[in-house]
Amino acid sequence: MITPSDHAAFRALIARARLYVLVTHVNPDGDAIGSQVGLGRYLQSLGFEVRIVNQDETPRELRFLEFDGPHVESYDPNRHDGLLDAADAIVLVDNSAPDRLGRMDAPSRARTAKTFCIDHHPARATPWAGNVIDTSASATAVIVYELVRAEGGTPDRAAADALYAGLATDTGFFRFNSTSPRAFRVAAELLEAGADPTRCYREVYERNAPAYTRLLGHALAGLSLGAGGAVASVGITLAMIEACGAADVDTSEFTTPLLAVDGVRVAILFRELPGGKVKVSLRSKGELDVSRMAAECGGGGHRNASGIVLPGRFEDIVEAVTARAVALAADGR
Repeated sequence: MITPSDHAAFRALIARARLYVLVTHVNPDGDAIGSQVGLGRYLQSLGFEVRIVNQDETPRELRFLEFDGPHVESYDPNRHDGLLDAADAIVLVDNSAPDRLGRMDAPSRARTAKTFCIDHHPARATPWAGNVIDTSASATAVIVYELVRAEGGTPDRAAADALYAGLATDTGFFRFNSTSPRAFRVAAELLEAGADPTRCYREVYERNAPAYTRLLGHALAGLSLGAGGAVASVGITLAMIEACGAADVDTSEFTTPLLAVDGVRVAILFRELPGGKVKVSLRSKGELDVSRMAAECGGGGHRNASGIVLPGRFEDIVEAVTARAVALAADGR
């Protein structure tokens, strides 16, 4: 839960600054963008200047959250290092680990004295001047909402949409075991503030490009099962991506149909990246903790949803990670 000292730290943050720069992790998801926009609109309502600067562009299916601003800018050191210097406060949202900032790692570390972090992920290395980290929250959007409400703020419709999208996407639209009574209470209040759940679902999940569907079909055709059917995995190579014209496709939901297979407890998506690297997305059911496995390989995340980026040959990484997953499923923890 958010402690009184957390609320005091947030109160001090909004009392001392006039120019805020909001930052999040690489490959931002719904919780990252939703929390940034929701917090940004609150800060703007107080009369402050807000800029959102991320390493990566907002995924196409989440751009509706920026329609009324503030808009996300892609980090360019020539344009933004001066802005980071001028900012009174840098707020790192939905991420506490510097190594998940990509190209913004070094510029953020260089300004830790004025960087404030709001996150719901387990903290690893947090050099920031201030932190509000609540791992019991279903999403960072929940923390942002509760901090704002405690200061007497009420999200407008656009902010409510953004925070609802953050909460809904990070809980799999309230089906993951991270969903809590607290999450439903916040969701209800966001709906009362004007959030539109139908639009949110439609924008996020019902605007797939043909390339997405082709790539998903190719991936599922290569389904592999291990540990007596408890571990399901699929792989996406650069050649598959090129053949499907799917260079910009977000594959974050490709593990969902794997977990829907009867008996599957761990789902793995291997996506080949340029430069001899592989992105590994891990999902699990129940008490199986894939975050431990991810941490052992230099990644991180939650118990039932984690990720890793590994250098090496695609085939070797598939073999090694699958073996670890099979061992995890056999161990049962």
